[in-house]
Amino acid sequence: MSDTQVLTIDVVSDLVSPWCYLAMGRLEKALSKLQGASVPVIRWQPFEINPAIPSAGMNVDRYLSAVFGSADIARQVLDEVTSEGEAEGIRFDFERVRSVPNTLSAHRLILLAEEEDLGEQMTHTLFQGFFEEGRDIGDLGVLAGLAGKAGLDADSAGEYLAGDRNRDIVRTREAQARSVGLIGVPSIIVNGQLAIMGVQDSNTILAAIEQALFHELPETPQAGVLH
Repeated sequence: MSDTQVLTIDVVSDLVSPWCYLAMGRLEKALSKLQGASVPVIRWQPFEINPAIPSAGMNVDRYLSAVFGSADIARQVLDEVTSEGEAEGIRFDFERVRSVPNTLSAHRLILLAEEEDLGEQMTHTLFQGFFEEGRDIGDLGVLAGLAGKAGLDADSAGEYLAGDRNRDIVRTREAQARSVGLIGVPSIIVNGQLAIMGVQDSNTILAAIEQALFHELPETPQAGVLH
């Protein structure tokens, strides 16, 4: 792996999916083991799991019961996620999460951050704020504060969030993802090829990246749709 290779990674995710947060940690671990590639370009692509959630959010117990069938089953699943997170250095604290937000504005904030090469930092800050601190990432004031934490100007971010810029881009990219059959998150696309779907361990992610980088693969229908 001595030859430098171009590496572009699109991660299709939603900020209220704990599996997407796990995928972020495992992707970072996989990339730390990769040799022979240039500094990767990572783009976090929007995908609202439930775009119908009202702007004020939805009670977390009601949401979990709807998704998993009962609150008890949901809590069992979240306990397992918490254990997996500990192995990745992620401190899930689901007891602090009291509502599930609409994530349209949060996805727009990531697009703003990408304009200053802070997209990955913004994404991590949003995941951490929601899952570890119980912050309401559907609230515009909270989002502006988290933007400041990620390195953006908080006041400028607040003005941006109060408007509509990039709203259409979020919707378009979500539609593109669904049009090629991406119905769940996380999904990782390496150099325009659908490499892996669902949360996987770091070694599986690394193997998929190496396969896309160092072997000639036929272009898939998904290639190039998320730009």
